[in-house]
Amino acid sequence: MNQRKSQAGFSAIEFIIVVIVVAALAAAGYVVYNRQNNDGTATQPTNTQTASTDVPSAPTISSTADLDSASAVLDQIDPSISNTSDSTQLDSQLSAF
Repeated sequence: MNQRKSQAGFSAIEFIIVVIVVAALAAAGYVVYNRQNNDGTATQPTNTQTASTDVPSAPTISSTADLDSASAVLDQIDPSISNTSDSTQLDSQLSAF
């Protein structure tokens, strides 16, 4: 009678199949990873709004003595002349809740 010896481990064909499956998964993961990273850098938001010339810029602060003058300049800015599209957009999003 033919008796098979007990085999331990994988055969060469099984090993090749496992290597092919792992390589296919690695290639798919690499493609997905690169696609996500490239899309993220290409679609980063850019500042397309132009600043209004009526609004003064905040003064540069180089010491603590400049804080009072910066506070006075910022207190004089009228928020009604600034771009209100951001607050309008936020209001419309919050009204959904």
